[in-house]
Amino acid sequence: MYVIYNIVLCTLLLLLWPGLLWYMHRRQGSLEGLRERLGRGWPQQQSKSGGESRTVWFHGASVGEVQMLVPLIRAWQKRHPETELLLTTMTLTGRQTAKRLFPEARVVLLPLDLPGLWTLFFRHFQPTCLIIAETELWPNLFHYAGRQGLPLALVNARLSLQSFTHYQFCRFFTRSMFASPVVVVVQDRVSGQRFAELGTSPERIVLSGNMKFDLLPHENSEEQTLYQNLFADEIPVVVAGSTHPGEEEMILNVWEKCALQSPEIFKSACLVLAPRHPQRFAEVADFLTLGEVDFLRFSSLKERSPSVTLPKIPSVLLLDTLGDLIYFYRLARFAIIGGTLVPGIGGHNPLEAAVFAKAVVHGPYTANFKDGFGYLDDQGGGLLASSQGELGDFFNRCLREPRYAQDEGLKAAATVHRHRGAVSLTLAFLEQSFGVS
Repeated sequence: MYVIYNIVLCTLLLLLWPGLLWYMHRRQGSLEGLRERLGRGWPQQQSKSGGESRTVWFHGASVGEVQMLVPLIRAWQKRHPETELLLTTMTLTGRQTAKRLFPEARVVLLPLDLPGLWTLFFRHFQPTCLIIAETELWPNLFHYAGRQGLPLALVNARLSLQSFTHYQFCRFFTRSMFASPVVVVVQDRVSGQRFAELGTSPERIVLSGNMKFDLLPHENSEEQTLYQNLFADEIPVVVAGSTHPGEEEMILNVWEKCALQSPEIFKSACLVLAPRHPQRFAEVADFLTLGEVDFLRFSSLKERSPSVTLPKIPSVLLLDTLGDLIYFYRLARFAIIGGTLVPGIGGHNPLEAAVFAKAVVHGPYTANFKDGFGYLDDQGGGLLASSQGELGDFFNRCLREPRYAQDEGLKAAATVHRHRGAVSLTLAFLEQSFGVS
């Protein structure tokens, strides 16, 4: 079956290669990272001890998975300081985030799932174990890891009903892949049952809860110090994070209507718009320019001076840089979570704002983080806006009543704290499964 899979895969790559290059260039604006995906330009290992050392390999697809892995990686490093750290990602933004968070690690893009590339990859990096965030399943990688005797684990794993149905359809091929991990640490019991039905031994499936609740605020960081005086305390800041097409227009429309209704409240307020994908920064800037919106681009301010200051408080600050959103959540009165206001996205992680004790306003489309939004809505801190009218109501109330926004933010932080503990459980399961202590 693997022979057939590789024949089909290689044939498709040869036939579709020009289209894939075009898609890659269109999606990220360049062909950056192509060499790494093809097994070229990898960094050399610099051993801490000057001799042989264990290389622990973590993989997170994108920014969200990398940030989710931070507490686990830090806990692993604290317990096993002698190990070398290798991180792989699928996206350029994920790679940039990983490099910023772990400057001591070797960080590269995951190669294409071709058997010849895995031979080169393993020979170059010589990993001793592999820990994959959530459900990144690559047949050749799993097959090659099994042949090399590399212990492989899935952490914070989850299988949606749609994914489960797709894997069931080709279970004759994927069953051996699901049998490969030495441990699968799942978020919930339903996912555990689905992994078992797809071929994972029940003895290898353990329940931890969702590791994203273990996200900790960034403390004593250079960026935190850099931006903490960006706005005066009396300036109400609203952060719309990880927005998608259609959401910027909706949020700005509501913001401007509220400003007309309550000019005394909104004249000193600032809306921070942070598009999810960097290739849309220019697009959103053009949209704001055409709409004659009073806005500033944060990238231009950051490039001019190492000490970022605002020449004035704009109605809108376009956050067109990578890695800064988490610090702006700290400055916000409340946050709007992108990907939830329009269908087809499924939302982004609300806990990144909730951990800073910020109220979380969101739309109805939250499939990607159902547990996180569900807990916040039920236990406190989540504010569901099912329409533009309700979004406007939250704008008005949170800006008119700072105490209300503060109370909801404290509820959000309490909800996050209530569900922590998955990282310590996961670390214990990994050490037991890998035979390390």
